[in-house]
Amino acid sequence: MNEEFTEALDECYFHPSRDGEYASISEKETARKAMELLWAKQQIVVDDCIYSNEEIRSLVENNMMPEILDRALEIYRDSQNVKLPTAYLASIIFRTMLEYDGYIDRLFYQNENRIAEPPKRRAASW
Repeated sequence: MNEEFTEALDECYFHPSRDGEYASISEKETARKAMELLWAKQQIVVDDCIYSNEEIRSLVENNMMPEILDRALEIYRDSQNVKLPTAYLASIIFRTMLEYDGYIDRLFYQNENRIAEPPKRRAASW
């Protein structure tokens, strides 16, 4: 494993100051193994696009943020009957990383279009 990548994991994603972001020690360990699995994957196929190991590593180095891991963990926590939790979480992390900008855009759009006060109800007229 690349020493710089290991340092980044320790400092950015699995630093003790982030322990509150994980539901349990087990979840934190699974998340770390999932990040390590992403780094080691030879290729990943998403929607007919093939990402090579070099592309995966580049995306992780340049696009990955703690907020993406946190969002992936939210999705992961809603999952049930997962047979391979590390591999499953790795796939969620990768997909979340690819789609994160769109997710943020949707949140901004929803907030911008929210009505400040709900409409007042009118009494029913008979």
